Amino acid sequence: MSIDKVYQSILYLPDQIRQVIHDIDAIKFPDSYLAVTNIVISGMGGSLYNYHVINSLFKQQLVVPIYMTNNYDIPLFITEDTLFIGSSYSGSTEEVISATSAASAKKAKIITISSGGDLAQLGQAKKAFVYRFSTEFNPSGQPRLGLGYMIFSTISILIKLSLIKTDLSQLESHLTMLGNQNKDIESAAQDIVDKINDQMVVLIAADHLSGNVHIFRNQLNETAKTFSEYHLVPELNHHLIEGLKFPQNKKLIFLIFESDKYLEKNQKRITITKKLLEMQSIPFLCIKAPSGVDEMGQFLYLLQLNSFISYYLSKYYQVDPIAIPWVNYFKKELQSS
Repeated sequence: MSIDKVYQSILYLPDQIRQVIHDIDAIKFPDSYLAVTNIVISGMGGSLYNYHVINSLFKQQLVVPIYMTNNYDIPLFITEDTLFIGSSYSGSTEEVISATSAASAKKAKIITISSGGDLAQLGQAKKAFVYRFSTEFNPSGQPRLGLGYMIFSTISILIKLSLIKTDLSQLESHLTMLGNQNKDIESAAQDIVDKINDQMVVLIAADHLSGNVHIFRNQLNETAKTFSEYHLVPELNHHLIEGLKFPQNKKLIFLIFESDKYLEKNQKRITITKKLLEMQSIPFLCIKAPSGVDEMGQFLYLLQLNSFISYYLSKYYQVDPIAIPWVNYFKKELQSS
């Protein structure tokens, strides 16, 4: 039953996105929210995917700086000119509640995004702007599978506030593409699982796909109970390639995400990185983003592909993709201490 719910949540990605786009389109924000000098997003885990995606996919379209905070406190620079987004799928994330309360005390412009919980109540009590979404298209109940909700609600809000200078006019065609290609994407995911199982996975990407590998790392950890880490080009070329010699009995495989939309210099760096991996006998597998579509289309395709990879890897390991026993144990211990 759990696996079926995860599978349905993956298939519902386009519906999640359509839902929040429709919701945000009907909202009128206060005029004071249009004139801010920076954006800060508070979130943890899957509720902070929005920051990582926006900071990579829309880097060239952001009008003001964007920052994240994934702790209980907030940066000193936050003022009444800051747009502060408290982001928590459940609305019960204690770090987000603490940070949002602190930002409110500094008179920041507050928006809370959640399915309800204490965060929504805090937003209402502080007379902030509260966006509470319905979770009907995420039967798994897991934030890491509510990708459309957490990522695109924030994107839509920032576009509506003219803080991201772009539009979503091509989005529907991309979502239709996902629906039409789901079986092919699912099949590609199964093929990749056959090549990466029983190995620790290192993810490599650049530019607009940087947010994808952050999300994928978390999904592999939580859904497939698999060790994974990610590194970004060009940064990894300044240190990681020297760190692959020891230990000699390591069991690694690199997944390298390639795109014809990367900066030309970064495409060249990835080519050389693959050569260096071959020279050190480190196995790798290349995953090519589809050509002929824009950055958003590539991002969405890989978002869906990576979710399916995590799902089918959990089936290979015969683990419940929803259960997170160690995370739950940690939270219980934290509350009792």
